[in-house]
Amino acid sequence: MDLGIKGRAAIVGGSSRGMGKSAALTLAREGASVVICSRTEADIRKAEKEIAAASSPKQVLALAADLTKPDVIKSVVRQTLGRFGRIDILVNNVGGPPPGQPSQLTDEQWYAALEQNFLSAVRMTREVLPHMKERKWGRVINLLSNAVRQPVLDLVLSTSSRLAVVGYAKMLSNEVSQFGITVNNVLPGQVLTDRMTSLYGKMAKEQGRDMQAMMDEAAGRIPMRRLGRPEEMGDLIAFLASDRASYITGQSISLDGGALQAVI
Repeated sequence: MDLGIKGRAAIVGGSSRGMGKSAALTLAREGASVVICSRTEADIRKAEKEIAAASSPKQVLALAADLTKPDVIKSVVRQTLGRFGRIDILVNNVGGPPPGQPSQLTDEQWYAALEQNFLSAVRMTREVLPHMKERKWGRVINLLSNAVRQPVLDLVLSTSSRLAVVGYAKMLSNEVSQFGITVNNVLPGQVLTDRMTSLYGKMAKEQGRDMQAMMDEAAGRIPMRRLGRPEEMGDLIAFLASDRASYITGQSISLDGGALQAVI
């Protein structure tokens, strides 16, 4: 199936590993040029080699960039335009804030979470929209978490800041639809990434249990009886970025093996 994204240019945040890297890799394999970003130079260079090997070095621009910084966001957009001359697809993705009890978090922790998860998406989207409007085509995809629908213990900063993105995306989708731009959210459930493994490792240590046994138990509670794979999120993002998804906008789509027990 031709997704119709060959020759388009994408910016993918948090793309040195996990679901972000899988999204960039899938888009590149489909023929898109990709700008990959991560705060860690060594990690982004490693991802650059992998994606270039699966597509072409000409299709990849790797930038060590902290996308919570407004000036860095502007620089990433300038460098994307300088290299590829266009921006068609934006995947907003940054790491999640630390866990904590709702009543015990400080103002500084709340501000940091909002900068990281909410304002980074707002700022990056605001920078790329003029270029999408000019071409009368664009895709904005926010990689969030299923926790916005089914909260996870202690992840109140992540849930609250990402819920703000959901509200923003819905309102934005109404505004930009006339320009052929869609705005959607993808909500991973338990997908086997380094972050998820780290969280299970922390819980296992605190509870004095075996991490693998805890992960197996979690998989057993999912109707499909397994954890998700990062490449499955890459496939979903590539579809939403394509011409085939031109009538899907303002939506939040879960990728969770049926774990979310809700009818709407």
